Amino acid sequence: MNRWLRVGTVWLALATALLPRLSLRAEDEAVPTDRLLPPEVSVYVSVPDVDELKARFAKTAFGTLTQDSAFASFKGEITKALEGVSSAIEKELGVSLKELLEIPSGEFAFAVLTPQGKKPAVVMFLDFGDNEKTVDALMEKAEKALEENAESDDEEIDGTKITTWTFKNGADKPNQLVYFVKNTMLVASSDLDTAKGVLARWDGKHSDTFADNDNYNLILEKCSTDDEDGLFVWYVNPMGLIQAAVTQVAAQNPQAALAMGFLDPLGITALKAIGGSADMATENFDGITKTFMVIEQPTKGLMNVFQFPAIEQKPPKWVSTNTSAWFSLNWDIAGAYTAIESVVDMFSGPGTVAARIDQIAQQEGGPKVHLKKDVIDVVSGRIQVVMEPGKKKDDEPAQDRVVVALGLKDAKKFQATLTKLTKMAGFPGQTREFKGATIIEFELPDFSGSLEPKMAGLAIGQEQLMFSNDVTVIEAMLRGDTDGDALVDSAAYKSIVEHLPAKASIVSYSRNDSQVKTLWDMAKGGQAGAFLPQIDFSKLPEFDTVKKYLTPNGGYSVPDKKGVLFVSFGTKKK
Repeated sequence: MNRWLRVGTVWLALATALLPRLSLRAEDEAVPTDRLLPPEVSVYVSVPDVDELKARFAKTAFGTLTQDSAFASFKGEITKALEGVSSAIEKELGVSLKELLEIPSGEFAFAVLTPQGKKPAVVMFLDFGDNEKTVDALMEKAEKALEENAESDDEEIDGTKITTWTFKNGADKPNQLVYFVKNTMLVASSDLDTAKGVLARWDGKHSDTFADNDNYNLILEKCSTDDEDGLFVWYVNPMGLIQAAVTQVAAQNPQAALAMGFLDPLGITALKAIGGSADMATENFDGITKTFMVIEQPTKGLMNVFQFPAIEQKPPKWVSTNTSAWFSLNWDIAGAYTAIESVVDMFSGPGTVAARIDQIAQQEGGPKVHLKKDVIDVVSGRIQVVMEPGKKKDDEPAQDRVVVALGLKDAKKFQATLTKLTKMAGFPGQTREFKGATIIEFELPDFSGSLEPKMAGLAIGQEQLMFSNDVTVIEAMLRGDTDGDALVDSAAYKSIVEHLPAKASIVSYSRNDSQVKTLWDMAKGGQAGAFLPQIDFSKLPEFDTVKKYLTPNGGYSVPDKKGVLFVSFGTKKK
């Protein structure tokens, strides 16, 4: 009994000794910048922890890649180039490049405020951590430069000195630069009232802050990653920016204010906010970005042009495993047509669009094609884009082969429409029969640099209208051939499927290796030297060194009751 009493006494003493320190640490912990800002924020960008961002970047595939011993020679080139840059910076600013890059430590943030009836203001936050000496040197240098064009004034609020520089520009409302330093945070603003508002919220207990914005919090919720809010967070209020811009213009031209009256009928006011997050080296992803658009429901006007219903989507069998990128979306084209028709009719009178479409369809000498009945009503809205690496000739660069496929509800009816178009005088293409289908060929220049003409193709097959910049791809698709196994059965595609929803509006897949190789070969071959002559890019390692670090990327978009979510991610190497 005495033994347990002694143990309990020791723990009580330790707790009593530590409590004041724990309380002090909680009080000293920096308040997030979104809680230091007033509500009227229209743009907000934040890196919550710069040190964490640097550490996590080193754990990504690219960060690991640069630590490979094969990069030693090229890193030496980078080091030499940076030494020259550092010398120039140190001569100009009095600090080295290394010291400059080490300044951001905790949170870095930037915001644009659009208070009602006032001039927009900007504010920047920089937590410099233990780098106060470097910051002091830079501020001293900056103040000497400011003295030539501005006048300064200092005032103290609750022990914090606020410095205001007013520029001598002769305007009715001269520009200002306001800044103060509190704890390890440098705050700079274009407006004194804004700076004071930030300082008034410094304890994090203010009841009126941007952090309480419903749309902002919805974006944070929808865009949370494996590590909650992510290493990078952003937010935009489009209507706030538009309103501020119109107000500024209307001060000189009052008629500009009339433009605001058109936004609601067009449905644009339904777009309440856009924002997202980015993260790296998480449990499940090498990198991931999420974007959420807050859209008021139900939509109307032009917003109905962009309706993408979620369906089950995967690459068809004719998409080969050699594909470097595949993209698929499901678009409500009929709904988009109706939305455009209603907007035009709103300004021109009911029935204007329908009458004009009928008139064009009956025009003498025309193809007698009705845009609504023969095109819009016949396509399904499923659109796919496929990219494959081109085949080289004599070691010369090759143009990527691109296929665009548009799903059809009635392939026979659309073929009849195509036939009408090909029979028009001056039609630029040539037709030929192939495997029971009609191929329309066009001559295109080869943008790879060989300046040889290339034959593009257009045909209907597998219930789709298919176009490619290389007619041989169309031929292969009509034969049912693929250049290799099907993408849908490949390990690379399966590595992203596990992160895709069962149904989506948009789905994408890309191979980093094929996309990076072209740029890598160009740089190593000397083409990057024109932009950075001080670096010898021939010392880059062979691409095989890079390839082993690269993994497939995926992406998708899904509708939401409160808007739409876009996700893009890079898989982790297993």
